[in-house]
Order: sequence, then C-alpha cells, then structure tokens
Amino acid sequence: MSETGPRRVRGAWRPGSGGPLGLRGLRRRMAGPWRVSVAEASMTPSIHAGDWLLVDPTVGRWPRRGTVVVFREPGSEVLAIKRVAGRPGDWIPFAGAWLRLADDEAWLVSDADDAELAGAGSGKPVDSRSYGPVAVEALVGRAWFRYWPLRRTGRIPKAPAAPFRRGPGPSPAG
Repeated sequence: MSETGPRRVRGAWRPGSGGPLGLRGLRRRMAGPWRVSVAEASMTPSIHAGDWLLVDPTVGRWPRRGTVVVFREPGSEVLAIKRVAGRPGDWIPFAGAWLRLADDEAWLVSDADDAELAGAGSGKPVDSRSYGPVAVEALVGRAWFRYWPLRRTGRIPKAPAAPFRRGPGPSPAG
C-alpha cells in the first residue's frame, strides 16, 4: 500500500514507522486530507462499513461535540472512528458516578446502539464506555466528508451528542 492510499479504520491498518511525531510525521500530517475506508458498523446509521472518508489531519485539539474523529484506540495503534460526546472539562456519567474529563481528554462514543450491532452480528460497541476517556495525543484527525459510495457522497452528518454537564460537578448527595 502506498503512503497516499486509503487507510482502513478499526483493525485493518496500523500506522507505519514515522508516526505523528518527528519531522517525517509532521510532513505526512500536514500533507492534506487523508483517505480512510471504514471497516466496521459501529457508527451506523451515519457511517457504514465500506464508506470511504476524507480526514483532516491538521486538527490539534478535540473538536466540537457531535464531530466524528479518527483516533488511535487506547492501548493499541488500531485506528478507530467515533463521535465526540464530551470535551475537556465536561462531567460524564460513568460506572455509577461522575467523571470529569481532564484538559486533554474527550469522551468518544459509537452512533450505533447495542441492538443494531447485535442484529448485525458485531457485538457491543467498543468506545469510551469500555476504555474511558481518550487523550488528545491519540487524535489523528476529523472525519468530515464521505466520497464513496456515490449515492451517499457528502458531508458526514452531525448527530446530537449526549448532553453531558459542562459546569461544576454534581452536587454531593445528602
């Protein structure tokens, strides 16, 4: 595969040497939009397996809630695609309590619900509900345009993200 060829998201492509750090990685990151091919259905109905997307690799911080991003899953170099549901400073309900995201973290979720994925034979979605907050160092870019298949060509739709608290944490019980 050439460096300019499409990259498969979620399990089918692992970044080569060069990575995001160093001069070589910076040149590659700034070279313009990347192309990715989606390999699974965790983002249905917005994005389907087999969709080809353009990704803006120049993003250096977490974009707005509802934006679709490509990132490296925590603990691996596997590229994944999810939607930003919580940004730095947001309060997230997690494991029966509230979690406040640090200044460099985001909460990323799948669009597909458990029933849709079970019907497709994919199991439960793997997202921040499984591995927790994602640090900005894992961010690869913002997915913004679908160019294949032709019948679905266009901007990636923004879905309403889960309404997490942005203010001070939850008030103590009692």
